[in-house]
Amino acid sequence: LLAFFDARVPDHVATGKAFEAFREEAERRDPDLLALRIEDVLAAEPELSPAAFPDTVTIHGAQVPVAYRFDPSAEDDGITLTIPLPLLVQLAPGALDWTIPGWHKEKLTALLYEMPKAVRRELGDLSALGALLAETLKPFQGPLAPAFAEAVFTITGVRLPPDAVRPDAVAAYLRITCRLVDGDGREVAKSRDVADLLERYGAQARAAWSEASPAARFVKKGLTAWDFGELPPFLVRRVGAAELRSYPALVDRGRHVDLVLAESAAAAESETRAGVRRLLMLAAGGAVTSLAPRLPRALPSESGGPVSREADETFRGALLRRIVDEAFGLEEAVVPRSRAEFQALLTRGVPRLAGVFAAYSNALAPIAAEVPKVYKAMKAAASHPGARAAVADVRAQLAALVGPALLESTPLPRLVHLPRYVKACQVRLERAQVDPRKDDSKAAPLTPLLVAFEAKARRATDREAVQDVRWSLEELRVAIFAPELKTAVPVSLAKVKASVDVLR
Repeated sequence: LLAFFDARVPDHVATGKAFEAFREEAERRDPDLLALRIEDVLAAEPELSPAAFPDTVTIHGAQVPVAYRFDPSAEDDGITLTIPLPLLVQLAPGALDWTIPGWHKEKLTALLYEMPKAVRRELGDLSALGALLAETLKPFQGPLAPAFAEAVFTITGVRLPPDAVRPDAVAAYLRITCRLVDGDGREVAKSRDVADLLERYGAQARAAWSEASPAARFVKKGLTAWDFGELPPFLVRRVGAAELRSYPALVDRGRHVDLVLAESAAAAESETRAGVRRLLMLAAGGAVTSLAPRLPRALPSESGGPVSREADETFRGALLRRIVDEAFGLEEAVVPRSRAEFQALLTRGVPRLAGVFAAYSNALAPIAAEVPKVYKAMKAAASHPGARAAVADVRAQLAALVGPALLESTPLPRLVHLPRYVKACQVRLERAQVDPRKDDSKAAPLTPLLVAFEAKARRATDREAVQDVRWSLEELRVAIFAPELKTAVPVSLAKVKASVDVLR
């Protein structure tokens, strides 16, 4: 029993009076008293229980061995996880920022104390908050930083700045050492920097993962119908000496789909949505193929010349995919896992195809009519030196509104507003030629707001909030440069600025 505790409890943690009493009794080797002392210790200090210092932890469904070293002078002081090489490619950034249950509360509290002073003042009692976070968060359930920030917001209402959570700033023993091993258990590398390990050994890890014997049932090519049975969320297969999860996915190959095994759940879901779309298009047959010849053409280019055949085919292909997604509700629907679920999507979506096709056609027609007018206004304004700033701003605005990503970035309900936004661009350019100074004064408070939004939008985690702010900015442009066109909703500079400020 003494050896049991010596192997699992760090000396610098086991300083309580109860543990010292346990040691004294153990040295006297009184079995009855020793048994009593073990119960006393665990009752008084439950963080010293074996469960707090486990021999393995579960990461991505795999049982990963844990080794302990209690030597502050050692590079691997703390815990070391022995990671099978193929598992490396399945780890999301930040997935190993956690620690064992015995140090869970200590690490979360340490993260709070490493935050900027201004943030700490907003959070109140950091020790109490650390205890609440430890009860809320479970180690090794996805990346630490976003889960930590979300839990802090839920408990305190405080939104943490993007760089406030710093797992690398805490004491070394609270950070994991990752020991990579190959299929024979030989050490490949050892480091606390998982990102560096992935960069150096990612290709080798993917090769080991892909070369493992696949489950034949879940690797098929040339599928044109749902005739492969159930599609489980994941399956467990042996990769080298490890039991790892793989994720069945349907991959769109154009005229058919392939059933493959993906490395992660996120990758599998993304691929499978596209694969399901292709199977739906094949199953719907004439209901889909009859739409292709009638699809609207690509929007006119700034040059005024004819749109290339390649650009036109790309646009119409993207439009057809959007129509299918909308008709079958693919963006909101749970990925089907069985033929019955797939059939239910098919039955519900086919009757909606004609209506969705008409909605997109009607929404794109006025946009196509307005775009040549604004390009003509840009050409005219470009010859006025004072209006060049307005031309540059409008060109960037149009690239976001009606550029190649139009159909991917603009939902159907928002398409109906684009003619007004494009018309507002034309109005602005015409007025900038007459009074460029007035245009400059109108743009002055808007420009820094646009810059701040672009900087945050790339990293913001709440994508829905990003889109809301984006469209609010377009409405604000209308209010500033062409108020006679009216805004769809009440909008002001102060209100939009507040929305940009809270983006995280």
